[in-house]
Amino acid sequence: MNARARPSLGKGVRLRRDPDGTMILLVPEGALVLNPSAAAALELIDGKRSVAQLVDAVVERFEVTPERAAAELLELFERLEARGFVTLARSLC
Repeated sequence: MNARARPSLGKGVRLRRDPDGTMILLVPEGALVLNPSAAAALELIDGKRSVAQLVDAVVERFEVTPERAAAELLELFERLEARGFVTLARSLC
């Protein structure tokens, strides 16, 4: 995956915040309870921002280095992409 890829939620996938504040990724035939950092990253996905832009937003929001934020976001997005929960539009530029 490259830094220009633009993540978006997969078909039939959406985020939901429960009344207690827990973020859940609703997927076809199931749901995943998200930890706070994964929830924050997935809330930023809009299909327009690149991975690099999402990394910048995470660095601004949390006390984390750009390198760590990039590594963790890439790992998260790759795991979710493998399951079809996130798609990564590749930039041609």
